[in-house]
Parts: sequence; structure tokens; C-alpha cells
Amino acid sequence: MAEELALEFVNFTDQSLTQICHRIGPNADGFSPDMCLDALVSKVCRLVFAIHASNPLMTFLLLLSIVVSAGFMFLRWRTRAGRVAYPNDVLAWIGFVGLLLTWGLFVPVNIWATLAHEADAWIFGSEKFDGGIVETSTVVFYALAILSAIVLFRRAGAIYGVKAGPMWRVILMLGIFGFIAMIGEEISWGQHWLGFATPASLSDANLQHEANLHNLISPRLYDVIYQGLGWSLILCPPIAVYFGETVRDLTIVRFLRDCFSWPATYALMVSAGILLQHEAFEELSEMVLAFAVFYALLSLALRTKKVSGLVLA
Repeated sequence: MAEELALEFVNFTDQSLTQICHRIGPNADGFSPDMCLDALVSKVCRLVFAIHASNPLMTFLLLLSIVVSAGFMFLRWRTRAGRVAYPNDVLAWIGFVGLLLTWGLFVPVNIWATLAHEADAWIFGSEKFDGGIVETSTVVFYALAILSAIVLFRRAGAIYGVKAGPMWRVILMLGIFGFIAMIGEEISWGQHWLGFATPASLSDANLQHEANLHNLISPRLYDVIYQGLGWSLILCPPIAVYFGETVRDLTIVRFLRDCFSWPATYALMVSAGILLQHEAFEELSEMVLAFAVFYALLSLALRTKKVSGLVLA
């Protein structure tokens, strides 16, 4: 049964199958492309169900995050916590299209690229190339998040009341600086576009010798940070809903409760949280996270637009 599932997974096209056969054979053992199917199925079985055999902890966290997220999504549906209307139908469709593209297109392509060892730069970028659909989309979504945050900054008193306005201005300002930093780090501050050299002191300490700071961090520490962020995205909204009754008046708690209630918002947060658990989805998880952040801010911006009768602080 496992072999049948694996074969069905990889047999997208005869051409792709042939290419992989030629890639893994003939080899030193003497088998030819015509004899490679058993080896191919065996290899895919191992990778499909482990994705990355060298890091079983990541695989475990990935699978656990899927189970936990599915449980919360089911609980959300059973308790009708997600039956809150969006400010408009267009926003709802944007969210659901984003989810469809994430799980119907980008995740399968990411898995296929991992299995076939063909992480094409035009899709995911590379260590030497800042570009590709995924990396470029990440930059675009953070830029849109900045615009949404600026709009919200101007009407901060309409988000969760005039009294909460000053705090939200601080949060939004920190967010704007953070988004700018994320864009800068994502494009190596324009190094690959402008062609300037990395300062020697930075290059010596940088794992990829680029003009950015995030590559100064150990990859293993980076993984822990991503995994912690992913679990925060998965757990914080439902905790705010089901266990935050005593502090429900805090605006951050109210925001998390809203994120859990809006149909596509929590699903996008969960999607980013799941993908952040495994390094195989690193670039894709960054894009989905950027889209989730932008989408949540856009939801707030459109909702505050409907608030009337307030003197914005």
C-alpha cells in the first residue's frame, strides 16, 4: 500500500519520472533507468513519510503541528467560533484563494522540489539569488503589510477603542520597523541587485558572506526560533478564545480572538505555523507568514473603515 501511494505521488508525468530515473541511474551498481523504478519508489517512500530523514525531530514537530492545528480547526467549527463575518466578501475570497494556492500549488511544488532535488531558483530563490516567485512575494506582502499598518496608525483609536489607540500606535510602529527589516534581510539589503561587496568584518562572520544579519545566527538556533514562532501562531489565538476570558479586555487578546474568529485568518496563521516547523519549507513558510500578517492587518484596516462616530486619537 505504501508503495502504491508513493508511486501515485511521484507519477505526475512520464517525463518527470524519466528524468528522475536518469538522475539516479545508471550508477556504480550497474542498474539502468529501466530498472530504477523499485529504487525510486523506495526512495520516495522514505522521503514522503519523513521528508527529511536527517532530522526526525523536525518531521515529528511538523506532523504534530498538523494534528494540533486540525484539532483546533475542528474545535473552532464545532463551537461556531469562526462564524464571524468579514468586512466584505472580497476580503474573504482573497484569504481563501491564498489558502488554496498555498496548499494546492506551492506546498506540492515544494515537496516535489525537495524529493527531486530541484529547488529551482526562479520559484524559491537560492543562497546566491534573491528572487523567485516565493521570495519576491514575501517582499511584496511585507510591503503591503507596511501600507496597511500606516493606514491603521492613522486610525488607531478605531481599532479597539480610543483608550487603546496609543498602545496600538506603538505596536504598529514596531511592526513597520520589523517589516522593513524583514524586507531588507530578504533581499540582502539590495546586495544582489546593486552588486556592492559585503564588508569584510561582516563577511567573515556571515555563514553565506552576504550583507545581512540573519545569516550570523546558527542555522540550528534559527530552526528553534522558527518553530517557536510557528507554535505561537497555532496556539495563541485558541488560547485567547478558550482560556483568556479573565483578560479578554486586553486589546492584544481581543485581536487574537478576532484572528481565531475570522474564517481565513486563523487558517493562514496555522498554515504558516505548520510550514515553519521544517526547514524544507523555510522559504515558503516565510511567504505564507508575510501573507498572514498582511491579511490580518488588512482585515483590521477594512473593519476600522466601517467604524463611525469616533474621534480618532
